[in-house]
Amino acid sequence: MTEKKGLDNLSIKAREKEIDTIKFFYDEFGESAFRSVQKYHFSTGYQKGYELLGSLLGSKKFSKNRFWKDPVCGVKEFLISYFEQRGGNMPEIWSENDTVYLKTAAEIFCITEEAEKKALTCHNDICNIYCRSFVEGLLSIFEEVFPGIIINFYNVSSRRDEKRSDCVEAFQIKHF
Repeated sequence: MTEKKGLDNLSIKAREKEIDTIKFFYDEFGESAFRSVQKYHFSTGYQKGYELLGSLLGSKKFSKNRFWKDPVCGVKEFLISYFEQRGGNMPEIWSENDTVYLKTAAEIFCITEEAEKKALTCHNDICNIYCRSFVEGLLSIFEEVFPGIIINFYNVSSRRDEKRSDCVEAFQIKHF
């Protein structure tokens, strides 16, 4: 069994090691390192998305026809399945119109934030190249298997804001 990576790993030590690796890349390559770091974490999320979708298909908890009837609900249910399977903190997940939201309240324990305190050093927007890239990869499986589906990812707020707000990510689902 391979070691869990990114958001899939609930170990502070594992997160610390991954953040330290980002530092090593940055120290050696500067700003140009972030593109490779983003691609790596995107690919680990994509791998997990592929595995989860395969598991849901195998257990008949997901179907192509049901997804096409309501892609927003399909993405929301997929995210809920991911976090239920992973364990740990369960973010609030809801949808409005064509957008799915994922919110982790500021007062909820964040493993990545704790790992950053122990890591050698880190970029001040680690969520953008670590956590967010993982979730983008996780959900991008839908863009591959459902031609015409496009998911726009954007950050609404972050606990790194000066006001220490909730982390809220939005996933706008478009069908063409």
